[in-house]
Amino acid sequence: MNESSLLAHTAGHITRLTLNAPERRNALDYATVQDLIAALRQAEADPEVRVVILQAAGDNFSAGGDLREFRAELDQPAQHHWEKGGEWEELFALVPAMTKPVIAAVRGYALAGGCGLVALADIAIAAEDAQLGVTEIRIGLFPLLILPALRRAVGMKQAVELSLTGRIINAAEAARIGLVNRVVPKEDLEPAVTVLAEELAGKGPNALRLGKHCLYATADMSYDDALAFARSLRVAFMLGDDLREGTTAFLEKRKPNWG
Repeated sequence: MNESSLLAHTAGHITRLTLNAPERRNALDYATVQDLIAALRQAEADPEVRVVILQAAGDNFSAGGDLREFRAELDQPAQHHWEKGGEWEELFALVPAMTKPVIAAVRGYALAGGCGLVALADIAIAAEDAQLGVTEIRIGLFPLLILPALRRAVGMKQAVELSLTGRIINAAEAARIGLVNRVVPKEDLEPAVTVLAEELAGKGPNALRLGKHCLYATADMSYDDALAFARSLRVAFMLGDDLREGTTAFLEKRKPNWG
């Protein structure tokens, strides 16, 4: 892993992934995207990890794709662009398929692909100074591969306006439209994210895994299909160790021991 662009640290049941190029506002070049995919896959495969935090060094979350790298490749043939798009596709397909919740800690600018990462995260907490936007239209592009995550987060009408205008919004508006879950003072961002991660890590790991699967698997189903899927998934819950331990601990008035 290229540690100049992404740092990974695991303590207890929590992995922190830190975008680490503050001198260029944590721009997402292809190497960083590849490192992020690898780090997320490693966290997913580690049975001790239950929660992933995606954060950034410096004052900004991410200004999006690296435009210098982007401009330099424009003369490449179509096959090159198709293949490079596959890396972004892999990243944006990976997080919803993961069994571990991913929390984004957002400060400063989160633009273009950086804003896409915020939309992609299962939960996002923003500092009051956060500025978010899908600004690709300003350079003659469109937020293509991040669009499904954005639309899922904020709905079609908001996604249309943000994408077509490239407007940058503040943290309060991002919370109002559902792009982030809540806003905290800048100095409280890290403590708030840590408390949330620890709270999630204290839940039954099997319940987290199956619950997240249910949330994403049923998102685009019809109402009746979602009910049928949930009914089948209920069997896995009823037969799992988490529910047995959780109910026993509740009746015995103690904290669950998830193992």
